[in-house]
Amino acid sequence: MQVNDLTRRQLEVGLQPEVITATPLPRRLRSMSFPVPVHRFGLPIPAEVANNPLPSRPIAKALRRGNFDVVHVHAGVGSPFAAAGVRVGLELGLPVVVTVHCLRPAFRLPTILTPWTSPDIARHLALTAVSEAAAAPLRERTGVPVAVLPNGLDPQDWTVPAIEHDPTAVRAVATMRLSVRKRPLQLLAMVLAAQRRLGPEVTLKLTVFGDGKLTPRMRRFIRKHAMAESVTLAGRVDRSSLKEIYSRSDLFIAPAFLESFGIAALEARCAGLPVLAMLGTGITEFVDDHREGLLADGDQRMIDALVEISRDAGLRRRIAEHNRTTQPPTAWPAVLDRLDDEYDRAMAISAAR
Repeated sequence: MQVNDLTRRQLEVGLQPEVITATPLPRRLRSMSFPVPVHRFGLPIPAEVANNPLPSRPIAKALRRGNFDVVHVHAGVGSPFAAAGVRVGLELGLPVVVTVHCLRPAFRLPTILTPWTSPDIARHLALTAVSEAAAAPLRERTGVPVAVLPNGLDPQDWTVPAIEHDPTAVRAVATMRLSVRKRPLQLLAMVLAAQRRLGPEVTLKLTVFGDGKLTPRMRRFIRKHAMAESVTLAGRVDRSSLKEIYSRSDLFIAPAFLESFGIAALEARCAGLPVLAMLGTGITEFVDDHREGLLADGDQRMIDALVEISRDAGLRRRIAEHNRTTQPPTAWPAVLDRLDDEYDRAMAISAAR
């Protein structure tokens, strides 16, 4: 989604972006047209998995044919396609910008899957990461400058009207992939502990949006602890629905430790929701403790934060008003300016090679 939004914004300001990807076009979108050219080189694998074990040749062909000025690689955890994009871009003598969207697990992988972590390769790149939390270990690993290039959004796209809610009925929301790294089971345990401490005076309900392989285990946890009346697994929803959902909610919870940025938390923050998140994550780029939300250094502290903000309606109102009226430092104009600087840096590095 971030690459989709970025390239559309670049098109609006006069650039000519194209996307090269292994991601297949989902069946539900095959009738749509895209303003930005998209070259899809994934193999036809069941379940629409984004993969191509031999991506270098098609990437090289697309780069030669496109007469591009710069290659911008968006790197996740051990993406062979992103790795091939880095290698092919350098082999063709093109300036290469790499934006790393993940935290430490990628550093444990061989450099053939993460070439940007090799000092010998990194010095030929304009290396960036989506947050300081992601950039700091990358600087330490490579010994080269790593700029912070945050994910962008339009805050006004997430603006919702202020609605008075029952101060004793707190509605929490979480939006995530239901995978181990996002810690949805720990989220349920933290909410259960907070509910027990709050007692009958304040009701705390949670709705989780998203899907993933941990869904069955979450359902078993909810049944075991009789949480069916207070926890809803709502499945996956589109972004347009989330805005209305956030208008009916009181706070957003992000329980993951390995959160390189947290675009869902940023969207919720722009909708006015206080954000509860872990210290040391990319979310701290746009959430300060007791200003845009509450930050915790572990699960017990997160339980404490949940109890505190659920009991204190005034605190929720103050944070919500601040979030609705204060723009984060990640609006698209600022992000595009930073990215232009990184393209210039990549061109200077390439010219000096």
